[in-house]
Amino acid sequence: MTDTNTENQNISATVEPEVVNDKPKKSSRLVAILVVISILLSLFIIVFGWYLYKNNSVNNNIYKEKIEVLASQLAEQVEQQEKQFQQSKSLNNSFKTQVEQLNIQLLDAQNKSKLFSSDMQALQRNMAETNIRHPSDWILSEVEYLINLAGRKLWLEHDLTTATSLLSAADQRIVEMGDPSLNPLRRAVLEDINMLEALPQRDPDSVVLALSSLERRIDQLVMVGLDMPEVNKATDGAVSSDIADWEQNINKSWDDFVASFIVISHRDKPVEALLAPEQAWYLQENLRNHLAKAEFAVYREQQDIYDLSMTNAMKLIELYYDMEDKGTEQFHTSIKRLSKQKVAITYPDQFKSAPLLSRILKQRISKSFTIESAE
Repeated sequence: MTDTNTENQNISATVEPEVVNDKPKKSSRLVAILVVISILLSLFIIVFGWYLYKNNSVNNNIYKEKIEVLASQLAEQVEQQEKQFQQSKSLNNSFKTQVEQLNIQLLDAQNKSKLFSSDMQALQRNMAETNIRHPSDWILSEVEYLINLAGRKLWLEHDLTTATSLLSAADQRIVEMGDPSLNPLRRAVLEDINMLEALPQRDPDSVVLALSSLERRIDQLVMVGLDMPEVNKATDGAVSSDIADWEQNINKSWDDFVASFIVISHRDKPVEALLAPEQAWYLQENLRNHLAKAEFAVYREQQDIYDLSMTNAMKLIELYYDMEDKGTEQFHTSIKRLSKQKVAITYPDQFKSAPLLSRILKQRISKSFTIESAE
């Protein structure tokens, strides 16, 4: 057994050096192969990368050209759209101006049509009035004129007498027509006449003339002056001849002697002060101003101002003038009488006959239209 083991060991010892010598050869070959492969791979990678780079650069140039073309086309489209937008905007503005002009023309046409229609109505009314079948209806126009004139006299000039006379003339014209259908109109005219006659009659000229005469008399009035009460009279200073009155005689003689040097007056009542000349002039002018205000209030029919002015004038006379004087008393009586005058009148707003007459005229004109259309 030992011999075989030793033989095997010798064989293995002879074989192992050969194996050791083959391994470096194989590894060098393997390294060479690997180097070649790596070189080939690197060359392949370089070639492939250069190919990709070349292809990408070509594609990029193509894409750039396409992008530039698209950008130019897009710019052209944007420019065209901008031009179209400006054109549409200008067209819209022109359409708006045309619409506004058409609206103005339409309004003008409507106004003209209204004027034409009003002119036609006026022409038809004039034709109807000229072709009216009742000649007596012309008197109604005269009655209308008289009633309108009476209203102007009443409300503008406050002339009751003339307004009543005009209404009476209108009533007389209605009577002359002899038309029983106009009895309601005549009744309304008579009611208006009675209403005017019931109003209080005004005579502003007489009131103003009376106030003017009072103004001229102001300087002649007597003002309240210094009213000096009577001095208390002293006892009788005569000396008696009776010897028994010697004491009284001595006192009387002493009082007469002292009175020749000093004078003392005794008054039991208070003394009112006199008005200064300037104050007297102001008082007269103030009284004259109140009377002038009353005159203006008469023409303007301002009852409140008239009453206030007359009341103030009466107070001034009662306070600062001598009421015991006959002239002042008469002046005060005249002002008191004039203060009761009514300078304002409440007039009616409208005559009852005016709307009734206008309604009758419309009815008769409409009847004339129907007659003309029938013919």
